[in-house]
Amino acid sequence: MTNLGPNAQTYLIAGEVFPINIRGKGAGVAASFAKIGAVLTAFLFPILLADIGVRYLLYVLVVTSLIGAAVTWIYRIETSGVNLEEIGK
Repeated sequence: MTNLGPNAQTYLIAGEVFPINIRGKGAGVAASFAKIGAVLTAFLFPILLADIGVRYLLYVLVVTSLIGAAVTWIYRIETSGVNLEEIGK
């Protein structure tokens, strides 16, 4: 299920918005931040579950997901019909 959201967006958006000369580095940085977030979640999830309970932890996850979606929407670069070589110039 997570491959439909943040995981897919990490690779789809990074592959489209970075110019070819730095596309590999840009996608790598994006993937690195995604992995850091995954590791932090794996370590913090049990701690937060014990401290605040299931209901509030799920609320926190929903809110952070919505914030991530909003930031992605606000700062997106529209690439429909645009030559990807022209984006970085």
